[in-house]
Amino acid sequence: MLPFHHDLHVHTNLSLCAKDGVEAGDYIPFCEKEGIKVIGFSNHLYLDRVLKKRGYDETGLNRALRLKDEITELRKATNVKILFGCEVENYFGQAPSLDPADAGHFDYILIAASHILNAKNEYKDYDLSTPEKLRKMVVDQFVRACELEYSVPACICHPLYPILSPDEQDVVDGIPDKELEGLFTLAKEKNKAIEIHSCLYRNGTKLNDLGVSDSYIRLLAIAKKCGCKFSFGSDAHRTADFSGKHALLHTAARLAGITENDMWEI
Repeated sequence: MLPFHHDLHVHTNLSLCAKDGVEAGDYIPFCEKEGIKVIGFSNHLYLDRVLKKRGYDETGLNRALRLKDEITELRKATNVKILFGCEVENYFGQAPSLDPADAGHFDYILIAASHILNAKNEYKDYDLSTPEKLRKMVVDQFVRACELEYSVPACICHPLYPILSPDEQDVVDGIPDKELEGLFTLAKEKNKAIEIHSCLYRNGTKLNDLGVSDSYIRLLAIAKKCGCKFSFGSDAHRTADFSGKHALLHTAARLAGITENDMWEI
């Protein structure tokens, strides 16, 4: 039996990067089979112009809200607790993709502060040509994410990890412990939870014998020392990313000294 039974970072086909056809209900049988008691759906809440460029005639908020009726029906047919969230884009020089006035539509939000895959379009003011320069970007974005104010609980997802960059490990390893302590102390002061994310085992870091990244364990352990709260997020974009993956997230939590008392309460 896994020690913690939730996953608050799951995508459906309303996220443009998710597998075509994957719906919220597709995950529920895996929750029931594998002991996941709480699932949170957090589709990307896009900037309106991003959807328009992709040919969609709707706002980012309206697209995200399309899942709400589906979840209402799912709740009637399962004992799994289903939460409704979203993943907010957060870029310097631009308003976040979720207006604070609209936060009440959601049970919680995830704030994305390191989507390096959008570097060409969204980080034009940064030189990201080296790990050192990329490190400055993820640190700046983390601070901005901490400073955002919403009326619902908020968590910083894949914190300080430049998602899909080949320099992930160099970026994280180059942040000194003292600087990490300052960043996670700020997160605690601003009531931002920290996500235990699947980048600890599936992206560009060296894995230890248990199949997780020691770089990521160091980050989580410092966040724990600073008093942060934590949530689990598989960042699943299809059921294959969700089913059977949570044991590695829990291994990371255990190695970082994170206990059930440290988990985020929504």
